[in-house]
Amino acid sequence: MDAMELELGLHDWARLPCHSCASASHVPAELLRMARARTPEEAVPRDIEFHVIQESWATETAVPVARALMAGLADPRVAPAARHQFLDLLSSFVVVDDEDIAEACRDAARAGIWTLYEEVLSGRAPGTALLAYWVLYEAEPVPARRERLLETARHLLPEDLRMD
Repeated sequence: MDAMELELGLHDWARLPCHSCASASHVPAELLRMARARTPEEAVPRDIEFHVIQESWATETAVPVARALMAGLADPRVAPAARHQFLDLLSSFVVVDDEDIAEACRDAARAGIWTLYEEVLSGRAPGTALLAYWVLYEAEPVPARRERLLETARHLLPEDLRMD
């Protein structure tokens, strides 16, 4: 068992809401499928968008999903394509319209904040680093740390990074 499976097992997914189905019971299998993906095409979320999140509106299911995504990011075996999709979802969850859900998702990011820093500092993929940076931008409780990261790792982020 890995950390993501451990986190997924903590939640009663059948009791959690889904925009498109009777419950979110299908979500853990979707997250594990994504985690095992090796190509960008395989890693695309199929049953998360329009199920857990639709544009900027999310169900409370986004919170345990965010926790599971952070657990997945802690696993070095998760391929870059899956890491990118995990961070893309997280970057959406931390800014959803429901401030309580967004804050709970930011709390999930804070629980694994050094994983996000490592993603930026690794230099593996500028697009993925940018997504990690945007999650940090929303979740980092110490602005000076985030500013120092930008000073130190600016060269690892895409040129078009804008702070406005």
